[in-house]
Amino acid sequence: MSVAMSSTTLTRTSQNPFSWSTPGAAASATFKSSPVDEDLRALQQVGMKVRFSRNETIFNDGDEAANCYKVISGAVRLCKHMTDGRRQIADFLLAGDFFGFMQLGNYKFTAEAVGDVVLMCYPQRQVARLSSAMPNLRGRLLMLLSQRLLGMQDHLVMLGRKTAKERVASFLLHIAERSDAEEDVAFELPMSRQDIADYLGLTIETVCRMLSELKRERIIVIPSLSQIVLNDTGALQALAEGGE
Repeated sequence: MSVAMSSTTLTRTSQNPFSWSTPGAAASATFKSSPVDEDLRALQQVGMKVRFSRNETIFNDGDEAANCYKVISGAVRLCKHMTDGRRQIADFLLAGDFFGFMQLGNYKFTAEAVGDVVLMCYPQRQVARLSSAMPNLRGRLLMLLSQRLLGMQDHLVMLGRKTAKERVASFLLHIAERSDAEEDVAFELPMSRQDIADYLGLTIETVCRMLSELKRERIIVIPSLSQIVLNDTGALQALAEGGE
């Protein structure tokens, strides 16, 4: 069974407006590319593949927003570093996610590689030129911004109103759905426990304690530090939504 969540748990996981179209079983060799395919090809023509190592900075908060990116493999974290050393992670970007698009002037967050990462890098000026000439591309970029805004709103609700256990349950469902995880099948959790804590506004000790509690209750299995198995998605979703 695929992991699925109600709209109250996570709004951001709407379909990626840049998902490649796939022909159905009845499609023939005469299948025509969709506007999505054309938009992606236009972006690819101005893009360049770049690689970053674990914990390497992709761009800093306040840097000129000269480029935007798509994650090809690995994971990226968007974060704010406070002057006293504290850190708040605003989002994790996984394979297929776009970030840094349509930034005004300067980046508002720091982007860092969680592990080894491969990205497509697109110059902002080239993307702006393409979006002016291609209305469908411009519409998809606006849809990406809308989805990101909805995701940030969900994150604010989670930080402001959910208990520690509810936050951890919501996070696991969030990553499972974005990874197309199946119940009782392990999926990758590329970020560290400290990363998770800084995303959820908790201490690392609290995150570890909540994960251990979910494991004792047989809701999840933890095969390794970088893998999770959801044994009971229904129970986890009930927790995420404030149930017992």
